[in-house]
Amino acid sequence: MNGSIQEHKEIINLLGGGKKLTERLKLLSNETINEKTVYSWVRQGIPDKWKVAVSRCLLEDNIDIRNYKNLLPPGLHIDNLFSANNSVKIFSSSKVLKTDESNLQNIIDKDQLLTLYEMMIKIRRFEEKVGQLYSMGLIGGFCHLYIGQEGVISGIEMLADNNDCFITGYRCHAHMVTRGEPMVNIFSELLGNSSGSSKGKGGSMHMFRKENNFFGGHGIVGAQVPIGTGIAFANKYKNKKSVTFTFFGDGAVNQGQVYEAFNMAALWQLPIIYIIENNQYGMGTSVERASAMNELFRRGESFGIKGYEVDGMDPLSIYGNLQNICSKIREKPEPILIEAKTYRYRGHSMSDPGKYRTREEVQETRENRDPIERIRALLLSKKYITEDKIKDLDKRIREEVTEAAELAREKNLPDNEDLYRDIYKELDS
Repeated sequence: MNGSIQEHKEIINLLGGGKKLTERLKLLSNETINEKTVYSWVRQGIPDKWKVAVSRCLLEDNIDIRNYKNLLPPGLHIDNLFSANNSVKIFSSSKVLKTDESNLQNIIDKDQLLTLYEMMIKIRRFEEKVGQLYSMGLIGGFCHLYIGQEGVISGIEMLADNNDCFITGYRCHAHMVTRGEPMVNIFSELLGNSSGSSKGKGGSMHMFRKENNFFGGHGIVGAQVPIGTGIAFANKYKNKKSVTFTFFGDGAVNQGQVYEAFNMAALWQLPIIYIIENNQYGMGTSVERASAMNELFRRGESFGIKGYEVDGMDPLSIYGNLQNICSKIREKPEPILIEAKTYRYRGHSMSDPGKYRTREEVQETRENRDPIERIRALLLSKKYITEDKIKDLDKRIREEVTEAAELAREKNLPDNEDLYRDIYKELDS
C-alpha cells in the first residue's frame, strides 16, 4: 500500500500538483473533476476511468508511464497503452471539440433551434411508444431503442443536405424518423405489416429510406462501415459533392472490417464522416473493459484519419463543431472520425435489463445531461418559446405518435406468398 501511495504522490507532483492536473484532466475528458478528488487518489488509488487520461498527461510531459505499473486499467498491457498513446504525438490534429456557450447565437437561429427541439422530442416519444408496443407483445425479435442519444442524429441532421447519405447499425428507428419516413410506415415495419418501410420483412434492425438516401439499418455489428465506405467511393467516383455519414457504436469499433474500411477511405480520400455513437456500454460491458485504447476518436490515427471528440449529449456541440468540417469535405474529400460521447437510458436492447450499471448513474445523466432538456432550457432562456407552447408542442407530437401507432395496428400482415418474394433475383431463361 505504501508503495502505491508513494507512486500516486509522485505522479501528481510530476504533473504540476493537484490544481494543474485537475485543469488538464478537464480538458482531456470533458468531465468535471475537482482538486480535492485528485488528492484523494493518493490513498484511494486512481480510478480506472481516469487512468488513461493521467497516462496521457504523463506522455505529453515525456514521462515514461512504464515506471508506473499501478496506473494500468484492468486488462490493458503496458506496452499497448504506451504505443497507443504515443501515436497522439504523430497525429496531434486529433482533439476534443467544445462549444463556446457564448457563441450559441451565432451557431443556430431561432427557427433552427425549434426544429432541433421538435426533432428530438419526436424521436423520444416515438421510441417510448415502441417500448410500450414491445412490452405488449406486438413487436417481436430484437429491438434497440435510441432514448438518450437523440442529440447525435439531430445535430448531424441539421448539417446534412439532400445529396448526403446515411447508414447505421441496428439502432436505426431515430434515423428513419429524422430522414423523413412517415411514422406510420416505421410502426408498420416494427409490427411486421406489409405497409412497413421494408414491407414488414426487415423489422426493427433493417429499415431503409431510399428516397432520402438512408441505406439502413444493419444487424451485423460493424457491417455498415465498409458499406458506407463503398457508398462514399461511389459518390466520389460520380463527382457528387456529398458526405456519407456512417454511424456505428463503441462495440463495433473493435471489429476488423472497420479498420479495413478506414484504410481504404484514407487511401482513396473519400468524402465520409465516421460517427462513433459512444453510449459508454456495449451489450453488458463498459468501454473501459472492452477497449484497450478507449479514446475512440483516435482510432483512425494509424491511417492518418483526423479524429475529434464531441459532446453527443449536446446537439449544438455537434452542429457547431462539424459545420466547417462538412463544408471542407464537400470541397476537398477526406475521411474524418467523430466520437460522439452520448448515453443510452435503456438497456442495449429491450431484452437487456442493464444490471451492469447503477440506477443512480442513469438518473444522474438524465437529470444533468439530457439533450432535450438542454435545448429546452436554452429556448426558454432566449425567450424563443414559452412553457405553455412547449407543453402544446409535446402534446401534439404525442398525439401524432399515438395516431401513427394505432393506424399501423390496423394494417395487414404480408400474404404468405410474399414470404418468398425479394429473396432471389429472377433470371430470364
